Amino acid sequence: MTTANNSRPLDVLDKAKGNKVIIKLKGGTEVTGLLQAFDLHLNIWLEGAEERTADKTIKLGSTLVRGDTIILISPASE
Repeated sequence: MTTANNSRPLDVLDKAKGNKVIIKLKGGTEVTGLLQAFDLHLNIWLEGAEERTADKTIKLGSTLVRGDTIILISPASE
């Protein structure tokens, strides 16, 4: 039984479309950008993406992040 407060993970991700998200990847890299789309494998399409490591930030622009490299996805605080 599903209630309004009990959403499935993909429903929550769908509601985040158009908003900035933070994606942590295997190996410690962090990617941020505006969530445009995703599929059932959690391949993520971002616009205005930036890759952040411990010592640098790289602007990526339009980017596809492969789902099997993702550890977590979180809304970014503005």
